[in-house]
Amino acid sequence: MNTLSSCGYAPVNGLRMYWESHGAGDMPLVLVHGGFGLTTMFGQVRDELARRRRVIAIELQGHGHTADIDRAFSWTAFGDDIAALVSHLGFASVDLMGYSLGGGASLRAAIQHPDLVRRLALVSTPFSRDGWFPEVLQAMEQIGSAGFEQMSHSPMYAAQNTEHSRP
Repeated sequence: MNTLSSCGYAPVNGLRMYWESHGAGDMPLVLVHGGFGLTTMFGQVRDELARRRRVIAIELQGHGHTADIDRAFSWTAFGDDIAALVSHLGFASVDLMGYSLGGGASLRAAIQHPDLVRRLALVSTPFSRDGWFPEVLQAMEQIGSAGFEQMSHSPMYAAQNTEHSRP
């Protein structure tokens, strides 16, 4: 079931941040994807949640439809971006759920903008590199421009290079 009711881009801290709204209700749940993820990352879970409430799925800087800009990735910037998007959409507060990278970004949004977040759900959220498996750390260190060719065949790359209706 596809419950997409609207989508668009919000001018957020120098980004054109992509968002999708599914379902209906007063208190939205904002979903924040994991690394290399898209709004579709939550799949059927997103659709099931949208049966009972409004769900807004977003794409962070350099992910999917939200192009990268000349700014380093940082938890602080991601937190501010989420807050600015929520504000742009006209909400005083939201429930926030993030997975992995999105969990770290959501946690920063809650720390930096506590009045904005009513409830916070974090799933597989990193908080210290000390707890990561050595193989994962090694793989993360290998991410760079050399991987662009491989990434050009990914769903994220395809999404970023597909035009959607723009508000």
